Amino acid sequence: MTHRRDNGRGRARPIALGAVALLAAAAGFAPSAHAGPSCGSLGCSRTVNDSAYHAVAFRNWCRGGDITGSWTTKRPTCTSGGVKETTYYLAPHAHTPWNVDWDAFQVDPGWCVKVHFVNSWEPDYSQTYDRRGKSAVWVKVGDNSVAHITAQSPSHC
Repeated sequence: MTHRRDNGRGRARPIALGAVALLAAAAGFAPSAHAGPSCGSLGCSRTVNDSAYHAVAFRNWCRGGDITGSWTTKRPTCTSGGVKETTYYLAPHAHTPWNVDWDAFQVDPGWCVKVHFVNSWEPDYSQTYDRRGKSAVWVKVGDNSVAHITAQSPSHC
């Protein structure tokens, strides 16, 4: 099951993403349906851990059609572009390598995680993933986005 955030701008996102795709096509390239192992024409997806706890980023998202902030309860396990799904452990105040595409991050079971997404062609926004009393989820980070994990807690959001 995949859920998307809705902060009142839900209708503007598809229009903005469609406009980006049209501009990309006009320039001679089109974004891929899902993230791959290397940085695409829209850039690299990245995760920054600004919190006091460790975090985990994932190399391949493995599904098409999702947008930044979408999440799934199924761990992304696939091979894309010859690169198998890989994890990257982020110490507090660390980030994924800037020149490598890291498509997702994990929200651990029993934790509440606050994230601020910085996007190239659309407004930045913040999202809270409350998994207290629930299973883990994996969150998509698009090629035009940087996910800043700003806070993590097992007791409160």
